[in-house]
Amino acid sequence: MLIDILATGPHSAPPFFTLLTIVFMGIIAIALILSHFRQSLMAGYFICGVILANCGVLEHIPHAQASIKALSEVGIILLMFTLGLEFSIDELKHMRKTAIIGGGTQMLICTISFALGLHYVAHVDLSHSLVIGAIVGLSSTAVALKSFQEFGLNGTSGANMAVGIAIFQDIAAIMLVAIMPQIFSESSSSSDTLCNISLAILRGIIFLSLAWVIGRYILPRIMMAVARTKSRELFTLMVFAICSGIAMLASLLGLSIELGAFTAGLFVSGSYYSHRVLSEVLPFKDFFLTIFFVSAGLLIDIDNLWTHLNQVIIITLSVLSIKFIACLIAARFLKIPGRMGIMASTALTNVGEFSLVLIPFMQEISPVHSIIINNLYAIAAVSMGLTPLLMKVAIKFAPLLIKLPGLRTKRDKASTETLAKQISELKDHAIICGYGPVGKRLHTSLSSYGVPCVIIDLNADTIKSLLNKGHIAFLGDIQHQITMELAGLAQAKIIAFTFPDPAPALASVNHIRSVNPHITIISRAKFSSELESMHRAGIKHVIHDETETGNAAIRMAKPCFDILETAPSAENES
Repeated sequence: MLIDILATGPHSAPPFFTLLTIVFMGIIAIALILSHFRQSLMAGYFICGVILANCGVLEHIPHAQASIKALSEVGIILLMFTLGLEFSIDELKHMRKTAIIGGGTQMLICTISFALGLHYVAHVDLSHSLVIGAIVGLSSTAVALKSFQEFGLNGTSGANMAVGIAIFQDIAAIMLVAIMPQIFSESSSSSDTLCNISLAILRGIIFLSLAWVIGRYILPRIMMAVARTKSRELFTLMVFAICSGIAMLASLLGLSIELGAFTAGLFVSGSYYSHRVLSEVLPFKDFFLTIFFVSAGLLIDIDNLWTHLNQVIIITLSVLSIKFIACLIAARFLKIPGRMGIMASTALTNVGEFSLVLIPFMQEISPVHSIIINNLYAIAAVSMGLTPLLMKVAIKFAPLLIKLPGLRTKRDKASTETLAKQISELKDHAIICGYGPVGKRLHTSLSSYGVPCVIIDLNADTIKSLLNKGHIAFLGDIQHQITMELAGLAQAKIIAFTFPDPAPALASVNHIRSVNPHITIISRAKFSSELESMHRAGIKHVIHDETETGNAAIRMAKPCFDILETAPSAENES
C-alpha cells in the first residue's frame, strides 16, 4: 500500500508530515464536494477528521495517536492566539453589560443544569459535576463568529450578544484553569485548600504581570526592530515566536499552554503594531480553524460512539437544548430582539474549543471515568459540526419561532404591528432587499421622486438607524414567505435585490411571480454564469457587475488618450 511505503519504507516521511499530507488531501476532496452542494465547509473539516480517524488509514502511520495529539494541540494553541488577537479590552469595556449579564446568566444556568444532571443521573461527585458543567457551558467563539460571518449577520445585535457572552466565557475558562487544581486538592483541611487556591491565584497574577511587562515594554521594542528590517517574513515569524514564548511562560508557571497563547494574543492586540499583526495572522486564521476542526473530528471513535450512541444522542440533545434555552433567557434580560436572540442562542449551543483544552487539563489533575470523557469529546465535536446546520434551520424558522409566547419581545411586537399597518396602506411601492451602498443609493433616488420604499436587511443597527429616520424598514430574510407578505409583495411595483449574491433572487423568483405576476424584479450578478442562470429563471433586469465595471473603466480611460468616438464604443458592444 502507498501509505505503508511512505510511512515505513527506506525513505519514509516523518509520521507527522504523512498525517498532515493525508489530512490536507482529505480536506480538499471533502471541501470540493460540499462546495458543489453549497454546504458549510466547517462541517466538512469535522467530517474529514471523523472519516480519517475511522477508515483505517491512520493505522498505517507509525505513532499516529501521538501525531494526532500534536496536531490537535498545535491547532488549538494557534487558534487561541488568533482569538486573543481579536479580543479587545476596549471592546470588553464597551460590552461589559452584555458580557456580565448575558454571559453570567448563560454560564450560571448551564453549570447548575449540567452539574445536577451529572450528579443525580450519572452519579458523578459534586466537585467533578460542577467543573464539567462549567466546561460544557463554554461555547466556541470561533465557530459562532464564523457562522455569523457565513450567513451575513456580522454586526447584528445577535452577533454582538454572542461576542459578549464569548468574552465572559473566555474569562471563566481562565478562572477555571487557575482554581481547578485546588478544587480537586486532596488537602485534609480547609486552610490548606485556601492556601493552594491563593498560590494558584498568585501564579496567575505573576504570569499576567510578566506577560503585561513583556507586552508593554519588551514587545514594542522587538517589533520596532523587526519592522525596521522591512521583512514581512521576519515579522510573521516574530509574531508566532511571541505566541509560543508567552505560552511556554504560562506552562512553566503551571498554567495551560493554550490559555498562555490566548493571553499572548491579548497583549499583542493592545500594542501599537496590533493592526500589522492582525493583517499578518488573520489570513492564517481559517487554516488554524481548519486544523482545529479536523483535530476535533480525529478525536471521535466511531466504534465507541456507536456503542454508546443512544447515550450520546440523548446527552447531545440535552446539551443543545439547555444551552439554547439559557441563551434565550440571557437574550430576554439583554432585551435582544426575538429573531436575533434565536440566532445568537443557536450559534452558542455548541461545546467549544476551550472545553477541549480544559477536559484533558482536568483529567491530568483528577481523572473521571473514560466513558464520560469520550462522550464529552463526542458531544463537543458533534455540536460544533452541527452549528452551521442549526444556524440554517434557525434562519428558516426564526420568523415562526418568535410568534411563540415568551420569544417575541415587546419591541418586536410593537414594531411588527406598526410596520404591518404602514405597509398595508402602500401601493405601487419598491421593496429594497439589502441596504448596502447600492441599496442606499437606490433608496435615496426613489425617495427623491416620492416613491415609497420598504427596506429589508439583516443588519439590526442599519434597520434601527432607518427606523429612527422615519423610513419603513424591518429585519428579515426575503427568502421567507412571511417576510414577503409583511413587505406587501402583492401591491409592490418593483423588488430589487441589491447585493451581489444571486441565490436569494433565484430561490424567491417563483414565489414572487405567483404572488405578483406583474412585478419588476431587479437583481445583481457577479459572473457570467450567474447572469445566464438568472435569465433562465425569468429575471430580465440583471445588473452584471463585471460588465458595468468594465464599462466604467472604459469611460475613465478614454479621456486620458483624447479618444472621441462617433462609432459604437466597446462598452456598448459589450
